[in-house]
Parts: sequence; structure tokens; C-alpha cells
Amino acid sequence: MSEPIAGGPGSEPPSYTPPPGPPSAPPPGGPPARPGLAWEREKSAGTLVETVKALVTAPGDAFARMLEKGDYLSPVLFIVIVGGLGAIVGQIWQLVFGAAWTGMLPAEYRGELAPMLASQGAGAVFMIVLLPVLMPVFAFIGAGIYHLFLMLFGGHKESTAGFEGTFRVVAYSSVAQLAQVVPFVGGIVAMVWSIVLMVLGLSTVHRTSQGKALAAVLVPWLVCCLCAIGFAVMAGMSIAGMAGAFGN
Repeated sequence: MSEPIAGGPGSEPPSYTPPPGPPSAPPPGGPPARPGLAWEREKSAGTLVETVKALVTAPGDAFARMLEKGDYLSPVLFIVIVGGLGAIVGQIWQLVFGAAWTGMLPAEYRGELAPMLASQGAGAVFMIVLLPVLMPVFAFIGAGIYHLFLMLFGGHKESTAGFEGTFRVVAYSSVAQLAQVVPFVGGIVAMVWSIVLMVLGLSTVHRTSQGKALAAVLVPWLVCCLCAIGFAVMAGMSIAGMAGAFGN
């Protein structure tokens, strides 16, 4: 039997392969996805220690990996556990050294200062109890102020993180409170270290310059200091005026 002629009756039509279409458009550009800190991926004692170590030894890399958005639970728990621990230790040091200093005073001075020292001790205990609640509240308020000044200085133009990114930086910068385990100088070290971490974190998360981040952090403190000085001067002038009126 003869084979069917190609293209003739009884033969199968040749297969058709469509020409390749135009190349697909590349995905829109944007920042690469962040892996997140160990504490953000899993909540455990081990990941907490790992995150603290990363923020202490390599804060720039840690803030570069930190999630910009996702949830508020991770940073809130971090500031309660880590930041709260450091602040509580600082309050305990104040109680210990306050009692030791009082014990070195003569008996008559101890009696005169007893009410004041008792009120200070009660205030310290009160703060120790409330710090786990107050620290996240203060962090939200502080983040709102810093974010406002960051916007005023134009440091948010390249950012996709928004307020949550600022809050996360403030919360994770509370690792600086661990410096308060060192007596006497721990509070000052914690304050300076916290400013350094926030400047580094804000510039990294919001993709802005460290100068703008530094201005957003320091200007609110400067405004508060000027207001406090002005209030103290006005109060002093009022007291001096009242004293002069009574003297006459």
C-alpha cells in the first residue's frame, strides 16, 4: 500500500507553533522584601535573645532586616519585655542607692528627709509596677512626635513604612534600656544609645538621610527643653514677684 501524500487526503495536518510573543513587562520596581527579625518570625526566648544580640552588635543590619509593616504585637511585646526589664532595673538601682545614701546621713537629717524619701520610694515602686503598661504608651506617643517631625523635614518621601515603621524603630530601640543595668551611668548611656539607634533605624527604614533622622529625633527634645526652661524662668519670676510684694 502506498503511503499518503503529505498534505493530501488522509494525511494529518502539520503541527502549528505560534510565533513567540513580546517579552512580558518586568514587575514594577520596589524595595526588596525584608526577611524580618528573628523575634518577628517566631516568638520564643531564643529568638528574643537573637534579636537583642543583632540590635546590639549589628543594629544597621538588624534595622535593614526588620519588617516595615505587619503587626504591632511583635514590637509591643519587645518593648514590654526588653525595654521594661532595663527600666525596672534602673528604678531598682535608684531605690538601692537612695537608701544607702540616706543611711549615711546624720540621724536628724534622716528624720527631716524621711517623708520625702518615702514618697520617692513609693513613686519608684509605682513606676516599677506600671512600666510594662506605660512603656508601649510612651512609645506610641514618641513615635507620633518623631514621625511628625520626620515629615516636616521631608524624611518620609521615599518611605513605604509609614507610622508603623517609625513605631517599630522606637520599640526596638528600647534595647538601649538594658544599659541601665550599669549603676550610676546606665541612664545616660541608655539615653545616648537610644538616640543613636533611632537615628540609624529611621534613616534605614524610611530611606532618608541620617541628618534628617537626627533632626527628627533631636528637635522635639530641644523644644521640650526650651519649654521647660521658659516655664522655670516664669515660675522663678512669679515667686520673686510674690516675695517682693510680701516684703513690702
